[in-house]
Amino acid sequence: MMPLIKKLIAVLIILVVLGVLYDDFRYEVASLYSRLISISSSCKYQITRAQCRLSLRESDNWFCEFDDDWIRRKRLHHVQDQRNRNTDIRQLFFQNNWEPTIQCPFEQRIGNIGDGGKWVCNIHQLQQKNVTPLIYSFGSKDDFSFERALKGELPTAEIHTFDLETYICPLNICIFHQVYAGDGKKNGTTSLKKVIHELGHQKREIDILKADIEGSEFIFFEEFLKPPKGIENSIAHEYSMSSMPYIRQILFEIHLEPNKDEEPSRRAHRLFEMFRSNNYAIFHKEPNLGDGQNLVEYGLLHLNAAFFIKPP
Repeated sequence: MMPLIKKLIAVLIILVVLGVLYDDFRYEVASLYSRLISISSSCKYQITRAQCRLSLRESDNWFCEFDDDWIRRKRLHHVQDQRNRNTDIRQLFFQNNWEPTIQCPFEQRIGNIGDGGKWVCNIHQLQQKNVTPLIYSFGSKDDFSFERALKGELPTAEIHTFDLETYICPLNICIFHQVYAGDGKKNGTTSLKKVIHELGHQKREIDILKADIEGSEFIFFEEFLKPPKGIENSIAHEYSMSSMPYIRQILFEIHLEPNKDEEPSRRAHRLFEMFRSNNYAIFHKEPNLGDGQNLVEYGLLHLNAAFFIKPP
């Protein structure tokens, strides 16, 4: 009887060992299969610059997508853009007008989670630049959280901060300038064009322009975006692009005047139409919940003029 029991125990041990080996074998096979699937998917969706020439050209080297995906993106932009000027009614203006028309695949919050922070599009692309990133930040009110966070992401960035009051930038973070941002014509204001000229940045690319200037954004951007007098629009656009730096992203808070009439609505429409005519598309919209009907954060991305030609 004892030899039989010993044989049974030996068989059981062998079966257990084989079972463990089989489980290990199945795990290795499953793991190998998963890796193969992952590699296959990766290869399937890899894209070369030769395969995304259209999107590179029409986004000014910002997006790299297959042509079919890019054309779909353009169509979606034009569908939404046609709906963006919906009504002049002052009440709930931002609920009914000017939604994003383009999606940024890698948006990142820079700065505070609450007031003061901004959503930036594809900051990793600025990290890969061969030249020093240039940042303008208008309206700090002694809050440099945006500049600190941006410097953490872009250690080599040249950051210029502007405010009506006098503050001191944190060491090695930014360069402060006392500036009353406006159109350069009223109440001692300084225009964006003058700021750019005084800093000698006419031939530089401004990667990010951030503005929280408490209602002055209207005259500030209107003066910068308007075409020169006496020049046709198409020529004016080429002129302004050659004489002013390329501004890739504009991140700003818009303040709608609390008037009961519809003039603030019409002025907001005109401002967004100026952005559009200067080849900016909205990629982000975020109400300031402290006063969501009147204060909204926007992110705009500069694209090539060809993007704004409606596809067939």
